[in-house]
Amino acid sequence: MRKFFGKLSTGVGVAIISLVPFLAMAQLPFQAPVPITPGPISSTQGIIDLINKVLYWVATLFWIAAAIFIFYAAFLYLTASGEQEKVTKASRQFLYAVVAIAVGLMAYGLPTLVRSFLGGQ
Repeated sequence: MRKFFGKLSTGVGVAIISLVPFLAMAQLPFQAPVPITPGPISSTQGIIDLINKVLYWVATLFWIAAAIFIFYAAFLYLTASGEQEKVTKASRQFLYAVVAIAVGLMAYGLPTLVRSFLGGQ
């Protein structure tokens, strides 16, 4: 009985999957609506604004990661109790935090660099 229901469910699944393309072809054709408003980027300034927004969020994520790494490194230092392996791991985590801070600072400075390349102020 179990084999029968297994084969039945497999057969029903195959039948449904094989009918999907026919259902897609059965839909009525329609004309896609023309967008009324323009897209978010309509000029060079729009591109710069988009880059600024993306880099702001990237920098924010790196600042959060840096704070988490610093707290984790501090926790590892506090719980190391003199074991050299744990101290090394904590110093490595602190180095990751410093790298995250450097990347965050570069993300804040990059819009100015892009603006100067594109001929802005």
